[in-house]
Amino acid sequence: MTRLSDEHTEDLIRESLEHLATRAPDGAEIRDALAQHPRSRPTMALALVAAAVAIIALGVPLGLRAFTAVPPASARNADWSVLPYKPGWLPDGFKEASRGGKPYPAPLSRSWAAGELGQIDLLITPLSDRSAPWTIAPAPNQIIVHGRVGMATEVTAWSTMLTWSPDDVYLLSMTLSHLKDPRAVGERIAEAMVPDGRARVSGELRFGRLPADLELSGVKTFMKDNGGVTELEATRAGEPTAAAVVTASLSGDRPVPDGVEPVPLEVRGLDGVYLPEREGPLGHQDGTIAVQLEGGRWLTVSGERDRAALLDVANSLQIIQGDYSWFGKPPE
Repeated sequence: MTRLSDEHTEDLIRESLEHLATRAPDGAEIRDALAQHPRSRPTMALALVAAAVAIIALGVPLGLRAFTAVPPASARNADWSVLPYKPGWLPDGFKEASRGGKPYPAPLSRSWAAGELGQIDLLITPLSDRSAPWTIAPAPNQIIVHGRVGMATEVTAWSTMLTWSPDDVYLLSMTLSHLKDPRAVGERIAEAMVPDGRARVSGELRFGRLPADLELSGVKTFMKDNGGVTELEATRAGEPTAAAVVTASLSGDRPVPDGVEPVPLEVRGLDGVYLPEREGPLGHQDGTIAVQLEGGRWLTVSGERDRAALLDVANSLQIIQGDYSWFGKPPE
């Protein structure tokens, strides 16, 4: 197992958390889907930095390994689509809104929303197999969760992050946004956190063919007003925490041309389009293949590859039965 330096670990965690935040569903859309009045999603930048600093402060180096190879005696689940923890208690009104899975050593994610009552985001980051003492400072920020020391940090005027480890395998970082008395609520949730192992990130897409230098690096599922959404990411092989090179999604959203003329082409035997790489009101957009499937949903593939490569990815994607039965439910 290769050990990372503290400096490399900090960069790795910050980059992976920032990338997760950019891929997270819009908070307003989640709350709309829960039939609540929308409210803008809080900025996560300070929370991400706080998480990175907290992890380094704990003095727990991460081990880097291929996520397909797990030591037989490891307590870590070999299947990174399985979510290992869930709250045993949440305030009334909070319902699950999103799930995300990424290979080791990137965090797994879950979120719960309750309209005007706020939002709770949980990141579950694998630790190394080697345990280490917790070194948290300053004292006013310390929390105790089942005898283990953790940290509570006010990251903005409207959000508080709690970071702790429930065992020697995982680090949990929970951000509570727009809640009343978030630290007290967060400590109660942390005390009530229980092992899960049944919850899965199970979307409606699987990659078929990918360019030889790429591999699957993430799955995210959530709901919008127009139905369930599955997003896939592929990064360069061996770099699961790097920025995605190619993404694929299945949703009810029609892709926005953003100032370019769509190029007609056949995708999966249907009339689709290619949107060239572009700069527009939405910022930089990679080349995109898009096709509307039977039933009205849109399949899109985007990324830093030419049209032929993106088309091949789109044509080989597998559409499977997804599981959104967990959406809009409190912890069970």
